[in-house]
Amino acid sequence: MERDGLRLLDRSGITAELLDSALSDEALEAEIPEAMRGVRLPVPEIRYFDSGGAELAVRIYRGAPDSVHVIYLPAEYDSSFTLGLLAAQYLAGGFTFVSLDYRGCGKSGGEKSLLETLDDLEPYYRFVRKWMGEEDRTGNLVVMGRSIGSALALDLAVRVEKELLCLVLESAFDRTRDYLSAKGIDLSALPEDQPIFTNRDTMKGFSKPVLFIHSPRDTVQSLTQVEWLVAESRSKATQFQLAPSGTREDLAHQVNELYGEVVLQYINLRQGIRPPRKRRQHTRRSSHPSYH
Repeated sequence: MERDGLRLLDRSGITAELLDSALSDEALEAEIPEAMRGVRLPVPEIRYFDSGGAELAVRIYRGAPDSVHVIYLPAEYDSSFTLGLLAAQYLAGGFTFVSLDYRGCGKSGGEKSLLETLDDLEPYYRFVRKWMGEEDRTGNLVVMGRSIGSALALDLAVRVEKELLCLVLESAFDRTRDYLSAKGIDLSALPEDQPIFTNRDTMKGFSKPVLFIHSPRDTVQSLTQVEWLVAESRSKATQFQLAPSGTREDLAHQVNELYGEVVLQYINLRQGIRPPRKRRQHTRRSSHPSYH
């Protein structure tokens, strides 16, 4: 990533606009589809850590101590509800799900800043590792990110690659200007030639397997744009999974058992765990003769 580009996003107000409703409980009721209201979701344990003088919140959904631990970086449209939907699928597989509230978002203090959030990534990771050590948690580590969180997750994954099993990116993006512009954000204060999230180049430096999840109806990043990012992955085990949904925001609300089955199976295969074979159902032969 280019720190000067992130600094411009912060100073121009683009960061504040992008993260305006991120993890906002006030907007939660309006975001939940009518058909999904009343769905019971897991409740996280909230922990805090200090990063550069800001008290940042971490949401922990506990799974089995010896199973996979997913370190998550949220989307700009994530809420307590969408985090719960995602966590529920990981918990169903025995996995632990841990999510960071960005500066000025959700339960975290500080001012919204992508530049400072970039510096928060390693303290966040160290906090999770310390917590795991204190509780004798030995499971493999997976980093995941969604939308804006996909760029942050990729940056963190490159830094701590040796300790990771794999990386999961949902609704990722290639070129930052295209991504921000498609979200309706005014980029007139941003120089045309200013690089920001250099996701394609960053992906070249990551050799572990990556699972890409994307909606074919995504209006922010087309499949062709994301394929440029997928093409830079260096692992033969990398997969590109299409998710049947509407926009990327719709996909966040449509995380279900099928979604969970695909993601958990991919991660388990990286651990050498194969899904159980389905028993073949033999049809009973009739004692009556067949007529042609």
